[in-house]
Amino acid sequence: MFRQFSIVLAGASGLLLPVLPVSAADYRGCDTCGGGEYVVDYSGKSSDSAVYDPDSQYFMSDVDQTAADPNQNVVLRGSIGYASITANEHVYAGGSGTQNLSLLVWQSSAPMANVDVKLRLPGAWTIQGHIDAALLGKSSMTDYDWTSFSPSYAMDDWDHRSISPNTSLDWFLRGDVAVGRDLPISDALTLNVNGGVGYTDVQWTAKGGTYIYSTAGFRDTSGTIPDVPAVRYRQQLPTGFIGIDAAVEDGPWSFDTSAKAGLTVYGISTDHHYLRSPPMVITDQLGWGQVLSADARLGFAVNDHLSAYLEGSYQKVFAGHTVSDYTNMNTGASLLHYTNIGGAELDTATISAGIKGKF
Repeated sequence: MFRQFSIVLAGASGLLLPVLPVSAADYRGCDTCGGGEYVVDYSGKSSDSAVYDPDSQYFMSDVDQTAADPNQNVVLRGSIGYASITANEHVYAGGSGTQNLSLLVWQSSAPMANVDVKLRLPGAWTIQGHIDAALLGKSSMTDYDWTSFSPSYAMDDWDHRSISPNTSLDWFLRGDVAVGRDLPISDALTLNVNGGVGYTDVQWTAKGGTYIYSTAGFRDTSGTIPDVPAVRYRQQLPTGFIGIDAAVEDGPWSFDTSAKAGLTVYGISTDHHYLRSPPMVITDQLGWGQVLSADARLGFAVNDHLSAYLEGSYQKVFAGHTVSDYTNMNTGASLLHYTNIGGAELDTATISAGIKGKF
């Protein structure tokens, strides 16, 4: 930028010098003046000097971009809204296919809150942190099985199904921390390239409900499940990711968007079946799985430090074939061990409204 500025000044000087009146130069304030020659002495001068417009919050600096906008060194956000959370728990019919022997679908619509913070460090480096939390709301669990009476593995050809509308979302917690670097494109547009780690922990408990089973024939038996905890399911998903954020400002309006791609790293899911005989725990070692997420936020500034915004987000954890262990809940004895038979997915969509403060 300084080079371009110098070229412009040099061109302007070439045009103006022939018409400017000649006058004596005033070298007052020079470190070395005299001897009939003007000598510039840069000794002792700071290399951190900047050319800037004092009326603008932006100024040019090669050594400290944290001051590019003094109102962006600390950014805090907090919002409340609603989350739609769906987990699919698979028992696959084959070692590599997608056909199910069993599928448990856990669904929740629940109030949620989130908080995030961004700190800008010297050299335009950044640290960002984010936390989502949801609980209560309305939840359900549906358990499908395809056994000997099923004509095929098609979704509608299940031969056992139970529905537990009295299911509770015990908790949903998700957080991440990322280190990145701001890349100012213009006064209105900034990109941030980042990478970090995250963690998601979600658990449901299903109580009671109704069932349709196939005992002597296809879907020939129906009944109710005792109103006690029947199944409890939990996913614990550490992740690593890379991401890119974009922030655009136009007067009081702002639009922020982000996208992340990553992997689950040694995730685990546990499924407690209390009404089985014997009661058992199914543990799936989820290993590596793909994770994609996107987020968008529209804001309106009330003043230089405070704004309100609407936000929407979506995250998808993709299923993968896993190692599964079946354990007697009472004795701890191993009942079954399978390779590539289990799997888990998690879809989370949120919408919220909140307040942003920047300092």
